[in-house]
Amino acid sequence: GCRLLQYNEYENGLYLGNGTNPYLALIKVKDTNITTCTIHNQTKFILEAFDRCSGLTSVTIPEGVISIGSDAFNRCSSLTSVTIPDTVISIGESAFYACSRLKSITIPDSVTSIGYGAFSECRSLRYNEYENGLYLGNEDNPYLALIKANDYFITTCTIHNETKLILDAFNQCRFLTSITISEGVTSIGDHAFYNCSGLTSITIPESVASIGEYAFSECRSLTSITIPEGVTSIGNYAFSECSSLESINVEEGNKVYDSRDNCNAIIDTNTRTLIAGCSKTIIPYGVTNIGNGAFSGCKDLTSITIPEGVTRIGNSAFYECSSLESIVIPASVTSIESYAFYGCSSLTSITIPYRVTRIGNFAFEGCSRLTSITIPKGVTIIEYRAFYGCSSLKGITIPESVTSIGAYAFSRCSSLESIVIPASVTSIGGSAFSECSSLISITISDSVTSIGEYTFTGCSSLISITIPEGVTIIGNGTFIGCGGLTSITIPKGVTSIGYRAFSECISLTKVYYEGNSSNWNNIDLKSNNAYLTEATIYYYSETQPTDTGNYWHYVDGVVTEW
Repeated sequence: GCRLLQYNEYENGLYLGNGTNPYLALIKVKDTNITTCTIHNQTKFILEAFDRCSGLTSVTIPEGVISIGSDAFNRCSSLTSVTIPDTVISIGESAFYACSRLKSITIPDSVTSIGYGAFSECRSLRYNEYENGLYLGNEDNPYLALIKANDYFITTCTIHNETKLILDAFNQCRFLTSITISEGVTSIGDHAFYNCSGLTSITIPESVASIGEYAFSECRSLTSITIPEGVTSIGNYAFSECSSLESINVEEGNKVYDSRDNCNAIIDTNTRTLIAGCSKTIIPYGVTNIGNGAFSGCKDLTSITIPEGVTRIGNSAFYECSSLESIVIPASVTSIESYAFYGCSSLTSITIPYRVTRIGNFAFEGCSRLTSITIPKGVTIIEYRAFYGCSSLKGITIPESVTSIGAYAFSRCSSLESIVIPASVTSIGGSAFSECSSLISITISDSVTSIGEYTFTGCSSLISITIPEGVTIIGNGTFIGCGGLTSITIPKGVTSIGYRAFSECISLTKVYYEGNSSNWNNIDLKSNNAYLTEATIYYYSETQPTDTGNYWHYVDGVVTEW
């Protein structure tokens, strides 16, 4: 996208750097059709330079390069061999993804990090085998990195005692019940044991320094975990959806993480973020953040108290905690992020603290037993699908502070009977109230200028509605299936009525239009709106009409026919 950027050229590569070293980073190649490339000997970083260079047959990576970035050689399907110099420290995600003719690669001992899927779909690659594992490495240590298991159906594995790095080797090995990780392993990579749902226990050796994102996610039979003293990095969602987890402990002496006060959780000591909890967790005072996915999938969690001082409830923090019946959120919380309480199907009520300014995407989706919720006056945005599928919610008060209601925000709230949109709201997203089959009345203030497509689709109990003055377009499918709708008031400013806007509105008999017949005939009316055109159109007149026809006016704010 940086089309005006001036690169430094060398052979087939385009570089960026500085006055001392203009070839510091190889950004991209001149032409993706190149067949060969020698990288400059001053280069330290290779970005996604050769991404999809399908004709590339050979490349020379010089001594001095320290990082091979994500997608660096992605889909270089003609590349047959690569030697990585012993200055390289990290290899990024999908770095050699789908290099389908790559037969051999040398990984030096200097490499301490290899990203998710770095060698996925390298179908010609020759591995070094040991027990049930397939490894890559070098002449001195052919078992440096465990790349993958030789079969998804393995039940046990002992990792070679010279292995340093475990990649996403056991991803989806659902039948794996036991594994021995040898002392000497320093990195357990992203998705390393993802969805090993049969794994009941694991011992992480003292040598491990990093645990990647989703490393043990969805290990649903895992009951306990101990984080060694030497672990300095744990990725997001590392232990998410470990639904049987009851014991979590960080060893004394760890300088990055702790389990203070025997809280049964992992806490980032510096940021005071609880990054992993379980059904037995007691959140201690001093924690300020509930991290992303911290309690995700804790299906035995029935209640929890979040202490005063916590300011943020992270993405998916309580995702699908399906037994959670009650939760106390303190006044200190300012942010409830996306998916925070998604699928908490036993939760019946919740009070959102007054400092919260937005309710994130999917925040309460699928909270099917939620009957009441208090939204404070400080909230300005109710985001996409925030309350989608809250099928027991009968009423909700939207405060004057809200300016925007996202698409599908209250969709499938099938018990919702009435709602008032305050004057502060200017935008209602598509399908915001779709399938609210019990919705009888809705009041929308004239401040609203935009109503998205399919907003009231399937609101079969809705009897009448007044479209606000500022709306100019009634979008496609806005009232599809509103079988109980008998009348609608449409402002003069409407210039377009979309495709199937009133399809299946079988009870619609009266349309109160604020303009005259000439204005009505000038509206761009799309197809499949027979129930609208067959209804009786009433035109607005402030005074008693003298001619024949159908007219209406307001009496004390109520639509009244002349």
